[in-house]
Amino acid sequence: MTGLGQNKPAPREKVLSKMDINLINKLRKKYNHNLYAMYVEYPHKSIWSKDFSDTHFRTALKNLFSDKKDTPLLLYVHIPFCSRQCFYCTCHTFVTRDYERVKSYMNVLYREIDMLKELFDSYSAAPNFREIHLGGGSPTLLHEKEFDFFIEKLKSIADIKKLSEFAIEVDPRETSKEKLLYYNSKGINRLSFGVQDFDLNVQKAVNRVQPPELLEKVLTPDIRKHFRSINFDIMWGLPRQTPESYKKTIDTTIKLSPDRISLLMLHYAPDVKKHQKLMKQSEIPDVTEKTKLFQIACQMLESNGYVRIGFEHFAKATDELATALKNKTVHWNSLGYTTGRYLDIIGIGSGSSSRITDNYYFQSHYPLADYEASVSDNKFPVYRGYNLNSDDIIRREVIHNLRIYFSLNYSKIEAQYNIEFGKYFKTETASLKNLAGDGILELSENGITVTELGKYFIFHVCRVFDNFNKQ
Repeated sequence: MTGLGQNKPAPREKVLSKMDINLINKLRKKYNHNLYAMYVEYPHKSIWSKDFSDTHFRTALKNLFSDKKDTPLLLYVHIPFCSRQCFYCTCHTFVTRDYERVKSYMNVLYREIDMLKELFDSYSAAPNFREIHLGGGSPTLLHEKEFDFFIEKLKSIADIKKLSEFAIEVDPRETSKEKLLYYNSKGINRLSFGVQDFDLNVQKAVNRVQPPELLEKVLTPDIRKHFRSINFDIMWGLPRQTPESYKKTIDTTIKLSPDRISLLMLHYAPDVKKHQKLMKQSEIPDVTEKTKLFQIACQMLESNGYVRIGFEHFAKATDELATALKNKTVHWNSLGYTTGRYLDIIGIGSGSSSRITDNYYFQSHYPLADYEASVSDNKFPVYRGYNLNSDDIIRREVIHNLRIYFSLNYSKIEAQYNIEFGKYFKTETASLKNLAGDGILELSENGITVTELGKYFIFHVCRVFDNFNKQ
């Protein structure tokens, strides 16, 4: 490879000792074999109720704008189509080469945007959208004609010129320098590339062949200056990944020099995602091998100047996400770690999720037929939702602090929620002491600090405070 990385020093590595791996395995078996069961929302979506409806969604938005009309927001837009099936995928997607089907979906999405506009107008609200995220699927599947119209629709509810961040998820196989410049001309200033792995043998096993030259070709210095941040999604635990091949993938990633890197673990659930059966289970690394791959990535990235953000994200020290970590403003949601410009999310499109005020979650229908029928009936397509009580809110804050910072300050939580931490979480104390005894965390009068070893068990630490999933 030439160009982007040719002047960068070779990656430096720390050597993971066999004793460390053995200790992780020993503790993994003691606590739970599901070492990497991650938290997104709290409570988990499986707890949400199907008793929520269009009426609840409208009322929650009314409450939002009644309390603070200028509340900063994220608008998430889900475009669930892909032209090809990646075997590893667990996203809510539909594979199609029928572009008319895509256009039909977009027409329903436009109607959902119109419904939001009508609702905002009825509340005399001018929503303060600070960020927009276009996710999928592959939003880059849209032709320019549809994308132009789509952007004009978004302008009816959001002032795109005032956005701090306008992001799009990009399939490297379906883009070009010209296309990226086109996106930038529409206001997009952040790119997230679905890379996954650079090894051809691995790519063939997951049906996503895309040589690194594709990215090197489009991510020229001229292109980079148009975007404030570029993210790579890199997966670990894919079939045929080995420590040797994965080191090369991370080395190539470092040379291509994205601003942010999300390390995503393969979630193997063939009973739910039938297409995952197209991967050979015998070729998928076991949990010990996955841990080695993850540690390789962490060590190489940190040794080459990337700052670790929470469990599995990394950013250059110059990226605003690293600055937010230093300033303690980072937040976590279903899109990953954010700089903290917003907490509330309005999601549109099938399967999208919303967080409205501190108290409400909503999720839209997954099946296209249900989504389209609801919107056609002038109803927001609510599939399920959840109303958080005060205990849920406190526990969410504790879990997110641990997930982001690997630490927890008792005084901060006590002041924020007017509780006495030791009394409020009296029943959690025994579990915390057990984890401390195994070197996973350190306890003091002031709080909790997760150790380097404990970072691999951060989700076990979080589960101590999960009222729906006690250890």
